[in-house]
Amino acid sequence: MSRHVILTDGLPGATSLLGARELWRARVPLKVKFFGWLALHNRLWTSARRKRHGLQDTDDCALCAQAPESLGHLFLGCTLARQLWHALLSPIDLGALVPEQEDLATWWLRQRKRVDKESRPSADSVFLLIAWNLWNHKNDQVFGRRAAPNLVSLRDDTTREAEDWAQAGYSSLFEVSQAWSRLVFVL
Repeated sequence: MSRHVILTDGLPGATSLLGARELWRARVPLKVKFFGWLALHNRLWTSARRKRHGLQDTDDCALCAQAPESLGHLFLGCTLARQLWHALLSPIDLGALVPEQEDLATWWLRQRKRVDKESRPSADSVFLLIAWNLWNHKNDQVFGRRAAPNLVSLRDDTTREAEDWAQAGYSSLFEVSQAWSRLVFVL
């Protein structure tokens, strides 16, 4: 009996994952790359996943309560998420990239191709920063650290985190954080 090993990227036993190469090349903190890795593998604990495992009774989205909280809904389809994407992408001339509800990796890779090559590192950092802050805001809601989902606080937290990342050396967010800090957001 012979064994067949699938070779991907020249590594024995490696498998391909849509978006993995782009994720590991992104200029974001390692904890955000790990978060992104879990998201690409569909391993984040959304309400739908917790309900499927019998850990809770409802699968409603913690941010909008309008649909089951899958990864696609939470990051791309939720009304609060879509408002955040619009509020943060429009001022940096990426408003055309506001998401539609679909698979997260497919959407991200399709949108990054619409950005010129020189701007892709910044766009990748922005996409991951916004997803990371949506996830944290959702967790604050689920674990009772926040009274209600709030677009203004979510937007402000995201812009502050962009400034922190830029000051920590993530140069791909320097211009973005400066652009966001000069804006007066209208919601």
